[in-house]
Amino acid sequence: MKNLCKKTGIGLVVTTMTFTACQKPSNFVDQGFDAALFAENMRESLDGKTVGWSFAISQNGKIVQYDAGGSARLSTNGQEVPYTATTRQATGSCSKTISALALLGALEAKDLDEYAYLADLLPSSWDIAEENRKITVRDLLTHKAGLTYFGNDYASLRKTMKTPTTGFGYFTKKKYDNVNYLMCRVLIPCIVNGKESYAKMTDEQADEAVSQAHRNYIREKIFKVAGLPDWQNINIGPWNANGTITEAAPDRQMTMYYNYSKPELPGIMVYTTYKGAGAGGWFMNSPEMAQVLLTAESGKYVSSLMLDKMKDLLMGYDGFISGKRGEYHWKNGYWYDEETRGIFTVIMHFPNNVQIAWHTNSIQTDIGDPMGITGKAYDNAWR
Repeated sequence: MKNLCKKTGIGLVVTTMTFTACQKPSNFVDQGFDAALFAENMRESLDGKTVGWSFAISQNGKIVQYDAGGSARLSTNGQEVPYTATTRQATGSCSKTISALALLGALEAKDLDEYAYLADLLPSSWDIAEENRKITVRDLLTHKAGLTYFGNDYASLRKTMKTPTTGFGYFTKKKYDNVNYLMCRVLIPCIVNGKESYAKMTDEQADEAVSQAHRNYIREKIFKVAGLPDWQNINIGPWNANGTITEAAPDRQMTMYYNYSKPELPGIMVYTTYKGAGAGGWFMNSPEMAQVLLTAESGKYVSSLMLDKMKDLLMGYDGFISGKRGEYHWKNGYWYDEETRGIFTVIMHFPNNVQIAWHTNSIQTDIGDPMGITGKAYDNAWR
């Protein structure tokens, strides 16, 4: 049917040319995807509708468009600072896509796949409930593991695996919970270094050991492979070239998080620690995230088959939009406080090897449906 439609379209063009020779062919010939028009559409969707924003569009393995606008810091936090394409902020749950790529890549390197059992990968000293011993990585990454959240430290994650599941498997109802991806902070080091490496440690020792191993692995196997200039510094929570940013050592130029509807409120910053790794926390700008996406599409993290399964099964992704050109797989990330000051981030993959990452430092905005406007901007970028 697709080929038939194309042939029919050609016939219509020929007929039109016969009777309307004064028209230019560009008026009716499909000229294809226009990344610059996609960028223009995104700019119109974001500019003036939130506090600060940026986006980066990649196509066929390279970033082809990027832009930014608004403010990283408002006058309520001192001197106003513009939001630029290099402005970094928390990526929220878009970090889960990075975790899924890293975990599945580590499994493939060991000739394993998403059907590996968690019980076979985690430290042998963990007392894992019998009901949990057939939970797979696939169950975990699709939020169908039925695990219970007790906290994000090592001891709490061990307690999670000791507590019987509420039900798991493909036909189980999805139960979105950060605990599934917090578990990646332990799983990835165990797969890479061997689960016995942490079996005899105290919880405190293991917490530090797996956290360092997890961060080093993501930096080496995700950020360095993507060719990011600051790969060795990218961190959970705010950072700059001098290292980790803390409340005691703040950076007066870094972005803050706002409520666009309440500009009188001062912005805030969340100083995430490594215990939030896996489920969220990577502090990046939109071009850096887009570079990760295009590197994934090039097959440098996981096999093309595995990346297809990630999208189809929603391992590291939340859903897809049925657009004019096919299915557009997406993931979003957000966080906010009691005053609805927060962040929103979106990543999306399109069928013609185009990807986008966009960030804003406010969750309360006039943007509308974040994934909807992104899909529409893409659909309207075809000439």
